[in-house]
Amino acid sequence: MLFPSLLPLAMVGWMSATPAAPPKAVLDATVAASHQDPATPTDDQPVEVTLFDVNHQEQRTVVIGRDGAVDAETRTTLERMFRCKRTQRRHAVDKGLLVMLADVSARYPGQTIEYISAFRAVDGHTSRHRQGRALDFRIPGVATLELRDYLWTHHSRLGLGWYPDGDFVHMDHRDDPDYAWTHVGKRDRGNPAWAAELRKPKHADRRVNRVGT
Repeated sequence: MLFPSLLPLAMVGWMSATPAAPPKAVLDATVAASHQDPATPTDDQPVEVTLFDVNHQEQRTVVIGRDGAVDAETRTTLERMFRCKRTQRRHAVDKGLLVMLADVSARYPGQTIEYISAFRAVDGHTSRHRQGRALDFRIPGVATLELRDYLWTHHSRLGLGWYPDGDFVHMDHRDDPDYAWTHVGKRDRGNPAWAAELRKPKHADRRVNRVGT
């Protein structure tokens, strides 16, 4: 039992032993960090890309840099996975295509990119598929309409085809001016209204090109 005269001293000692509250700035930073999604890569982090080949029924997860950089093993894996479905021939995968592939995967983390066609050894000589620059794909659970709009508003040096009947999009990296089309029936309808609408000035500042060449 403490004597009354000693109570103030005891209270002072207890209060001095209580840890000080952290500054508000520290608390704000801690809260912000707790709300970040650790699975979402930043612009300087490599991206895990899960690919499913519809034709060969094969799935692999590879790591691609946001600048399209891959190591030798991954490069070989991609060339094998993107091989021509008719001839089984392989081709180097264009770096600009890998940039877009990494970006799409970062936009939809944890999702599988299900592709229908990549390298085509027997396509016309001007086809981006024959040059290893094109991919026809979908993402299960993501509307191709949403995927189409994201690509067209966030990338340049792009060829973008929307195939609503087949439920997939065509994406290619090109040096020519950007070009979009809608494939309906057996026809490509170039410069569709949706492309013009999405490229109005209010959307123009979204487009990026991380290849740089």
